[in-house]
Amino acid sequence: MGTKRKRHPPATDSSPAPSTDLSSLSLNAVSFQIVAGSYDRVLHGLRATVTGEKCSFTPLFLFTAHASSIRCLAVSPADSGSATGKRVLATSSPDTKINLYHLHTRTHLGSLAPPSASPTTSLSFPSRSTLISTDEAGYIHVFRTRDWSLLTSMHCPAPKPRPGAVAHSGIGGGVNDLAVHPSGKLALSVSRNERAVRMWNLMTGRKAGVLSFPKTIPRLITGMGGDGVKVAWRPGKDAGYAVLFERGVVLFGADSIVQGTITAQPVSKLHQIYFLETTLENSTQEICVIATEDGRVLLYSLPKPTDDEELKPILLSTITPPNPDKSRIKDFSLLPHPSQNGSYFLTTANSSGIIRVYALDFGGRSDEQAKRQKVDKDTVDDTVADTTTTAAVTIARMLGEYDTERRITCLITAEVDESAVKEHEDEADEASDDGSDDDSESNSSSSEVAAEDAQGVEEWGGIEE
Repeated sequence: MGTKRKRHPPATDSSPAPSTDLSSLSLNAVSFQIVAGSYDRVLHGLRATVTGEKCSFTPLFLFTAHASSIRCLAVSPADSGSATGKRVLATSSPDTKINLYHLHTRTHLGSLAPPSASPTTSLSFPSRSTLISTDEAGYIHVFRTRDWSLLTSMHCPAPKPRPGAVAHSGIGGGVNDLAVHPSGKLALSVSRNERAVRMWNLMTGRKAGVLSFPKTIPRLITGMGGDGVKVAWRPGKDAGYAVLFERGVVLFGADSIVQGTITAQPVSKLHQIYFLETTLENSTQEICVIATEDGRVLLYSLPKPTDDEELKPILLSTITPPNPDKSRIKDFSLLPHPSQNGSYFLTTANSSGIIRVYALDFGGRSDEQAKRQKVDKDTVDDTVADTTTTAAVTIARMLGEYDTERRITCLITAEVDESAVKEHEDEADEASDDGSDDDSESNSSSSEVAAEDAQGVEEWGGIEE
């Protein structure tokens, strides 16, 4: 490891003036960790501390993690029996290598080299014992985290060329995204140049079925290619799944029949999707969160469909920063509030390198506001009802923002292991008292840190080993 350096001072908070419409979040400080990858090969780590109405940011690490741009991130789940424990951060890029780090102690655990030697397209930890990666060669690799051995590899066959399509070398059935069922027994995948979703049996490591997308899905949603960009399981028992296309979302039931669609108004490209289940208007409701090309995060409520009606999502809130910059939202992450049901922290990252943290409170709407948001189904012309009369004020509020000065490609958040944080803070204080760090070194810029890392200094931002 390289020479230890002092931590950077907390970043300046530029959150808007406190709002009185949402005050249910606890005044006690809540901390969580943010990790962002960038086109510049740099991995950026922050600690976000939410106190009342504001969020402050403390830089944790900044270093060059790969030989090319960082494409995706994943963090292993916390141990359900303990607040502490080793949580692993996995990173990947087109350099075909998967790097592994201890999230809290900030140590490099090693690298994985999938046998397909193809750029990784997605990473996920369905459990503490398993890491799953997908790549551009169409392979799905399952690793065991205990010894990082490869358990199995499943392959998506290259799709047949469509009539009249021009064949391009190197373009096959690369996997775009993979979603593992909460039970850990099934997974869904969507691939490039394949207008279908595949189901995999993770117990046997074999294909369980293929569903071709119905031709009735409008071209406005699927785009010209018709490929699925993201796939996600919907919450709740037998709720089904959803496929995110270029400009819309198609909601499938457990029987793989289309239940409804979502398109942003005005129409925009979509980049990320997330589902959660929360209590809204005294009932459990399914919430869909999507990010758009024009800098919005849209929250939809999905009412349970009847047998003879199509599911009609209701737009609850359109989240935009106080000064909209129209930069596309590359990625976002949701963390539940540790002590308040129905409250979440939404962290977004846009293409300009700005990370923003919002507080979401689904339990803060009054009955009068909920009544104003109900729409007569006979008057609805589109598949989505725009009902953002007051929900944007009562559901979401921006707490703070941080400019990384990097072109962010992916982002993930995780709870902070307080015991590990305290341990390394003590180590850093001891290192700062031994006189080995001078002022010029502690005030080094981010570019200098990245330059040192590029020269082979293996450390997480020059903070501590």
